[in-house]
Amino acid sequence: MMNREWIPEGSRGKDLDASEQPPAVLMLGGFGRSGSTLLERCLAECPGVVGLGEVLHLWERGLRDDELCGCSLPFSDCPFWTGVGEYAYGGWESLDSSLAVEDRTAVVRNRYLPELVTGLTFPTRRRQRQRLLDRLDALYRAARKVGAAQLIVDSSKHPAYAYLLRRASVQLKCVLVVRDPRGVAYSWAKVVKRPEAGSSDAYMPRYSTAAAVANWAAYGLLFHALTLLRVPVKTVHYEDFMAHPRRVVDEILSFAGVDATDTSHIQDDAVTLSKHHTVAGNPMRFRTGRLEIRKDSVWQEQMPLRDRRLAGLISLPLRFAYRLQQSHQRPQEKSKRI
Repeated sequence: MMNREWIPEGSRGKDLDASEQPPAVLMLGGFGRSGSTLLERCLAECPGVVGLGEVLHLWERGLRDDELCGCSLPFSDCPFWTGVGEYAYGGWESLDSSLAVEDRTAVVRNRYLPELVTGLTFPTRRRQRQRLLDRLDALYRAARKVGAAQLIVDSSKHPAYAYLLRRASVQLKCVLVVRDPRGVAYSWAKVVKRPEAGSSDAYMPRYSTAAAVANWAAYGLLFHALTLLRVPVKTVHYEDFMAHPRRVVDEILSFAGVDATDTSHIQDDAVTLSKHHTVAGNPMRFRTGRLEIRKDSVWQEQMPLRDRRLAGLISLPLRFAYRLQQSHQRPQEKSKRI
């Protein structure tokens, strides 16, 4: 599909002023199946906020494979992403999709976190990292322009991607979404089809209980460590979000610096959603209309006892820390923002 690589010039985009503020990017982090897709949808419904989905996977799922956008159109037919590509690169045809995917997969790996923290790496990977950063700088600026956005939400979730974005020309803040790891492990054991892949029988990956909980713990610890690198990180508990969705969204918007926007689309038990232009993520990104918000606690009844005990044992120290944090930081019943 793509055969020529875009070469950034000067300000890495079209019609950019050197004094222009970098885009404000709120990245949602944490191991999947923790409610981050629904949280992004709730945020993106607010005026001045645009949700992009998992930008981490844009290069292969959108650019190369032309999978479905959250608006249900193929990536190449989506007017939002067509506008972003035109503004950022002069058209997506200016990019070599194979090179873009290769750069992302070579750079965004947890094993390379020391390199992403220090900046020290081999010359080849340094070039790959810089090409990826150049593409991302142009992409976020274009998304802000096309979406008329005050805030961009990126639900990529991967820790290494957050560490990479520290080096991008964006104002980065992160929200770590935490759910009971036993519920996370039970969810990752399910067979879930990926509807964005069209007619192909493509399924989301599955993890064993031990692997799911290990990833849950590692993702949490790595996102907390970002604060040592002066990246603001806010922890949001899935259970709090399900119980008080509007209040949690208000708090996140305040954390992100968005203090005057409408969240009336969120009620205590439901949210009203329109189409969003998200790449990759949970299949619920295609849902529109009124969507009930309720905690998924099926794992408490259906998760095998052996798996539940294993997940509970592995996660006990961090679960205890989160429980203390949750009890100390639980907000008042009334939101501070109307």
